[in-house]
Amino acid sequence: MKLRAGSIVINQNQEMLLIYRKGKWDFPKGKLEKEEKTKEGALRETAEETGLSIKQLKVKSPLMKTTHLKRGKKIKTQWYVISYTGGLSNFVPQKKEGIIACTWVSLSLIETYLPFLRNYAKEVYASYKLA
Repeated sequence: MKLRAGSIVINQNQEMLLIYRKGKWDFPKGKLEKEEKTKEGALRETAEETGLSIKQLKVKSPLMKTTHLKRGKKIKTQWYVISYTGGLSNFVPQKKEGIIACTWVSLSLIETYLPFLRNYAKEVYASYKLA
């Protein structure tokens, strides 16, 4: 089983970060590097996939674990809530990972994106909302 780390990122304007990959909205996540802790991986993947400065990202709390199948293999992801304290973002979507857009969405509007989120991302969002 492969372990990954992902994040729900909230900025100081109470907006949530979404990335657009392969036709769906999603949250930043990815594989851990050798010997990397899940918290470190969540921060690194968020910075790599969006271009946000890792120095302005901070893990607030663990959220949940999800498991999904990818090409018949179980993928387990540890999710975190991360705060972003930077100013206006100049996103640099990680094109080699298929990410074509990154955006901040007001928490009051995030529900309109739910039909367009990946299924596991819907679970993660529901868990965040309950936390």
